[in-house]
Amino acid sequence: MRSPVASVVAAAVIALVPLTARAQQAPPDTVTQVLRQHVKDGVSVAQYEAGRKKHMAWHKAQNDPWTWNVYEIMTGPDTGGYLITSRGHSWADLDTWQDKLGAADTADAQASMAGTQGSTEMSYWTQLNAISRLPPADAPPSKYLALTLFRTKPGNGQAFEAAIAKINEALTAAKYPVHSIWYRLASGGQAPAYVVVTPRANLAALGLPGPVASLAGSLGPAKAAELGKAIYDNVESITTELLESRADLGYAPK
Repeated sequence: MRSPVASVVAAAVIALVPLTARAQQAPPDTVTQVLRQHVKDGVSVAQYEAGRKKHMAWHKAQNDPWTWNVYEIMTGPDTGGYLITSRGHSWADLDTWQDKLGAADTADAQASMAGTQGSTEMSYWTQLNAISRLPPADAPPSKYLALTLFRTKPGNGQAFEAAIAKINEALTAAKYPVHSIWYRLASGGQAPAYVVVTPRANLAALGLPGPVASLAGSLGPAKAAELGKAIYDNVESITTELLESRADLGYAPK
């Protein structure tokens, strides 16, 4: 229950693609802060969640400009834990927020959550917009997020990202309806690591064909398998995890 694995996700691929053109069209990469936390042994979930809500009320009272999303971990070694995330920032934003609210945030978390927090792991992830298939801006919040963590072979990151871009081009051409966001670990765990986050409306969606399998119809089984192999050739391990949105525990500025 202490594994940092599920905070990450990634994929790898084949031939080089015109990433420059894609990067010009995509928004700049951003930074996501992720706190992975467990309820302290001997403390009830209700106590932890009451403290989390109290702490989010503090964020509201401070007019915190950041949105804080909370997810409950539903599968994998960290089942029963929580992810608290804030995304869409620049690196400079982190320093600005820390200088203004960092010390007070830590003090209030300790007071509001008073001994309910167990193990805690902080990490920072770069959101790779040029190789993501970003959901529409007006897409409604999803109940679930499916995470897939890829630990890649050292030195294979560039090939891995090029492969992701190649697959996403094929998915877009095939009008694959599922969107996903790719992240690369910047700090806070075993690297190199990537994570792909895919919104899921319900549990049944977990049984749908994955991206590579879905390409067999448009590209043919051989080409789809080639794309898949390009991913796995760059990967040392893959881990999956399901998160459930807990909007009742989060905070968003108005």
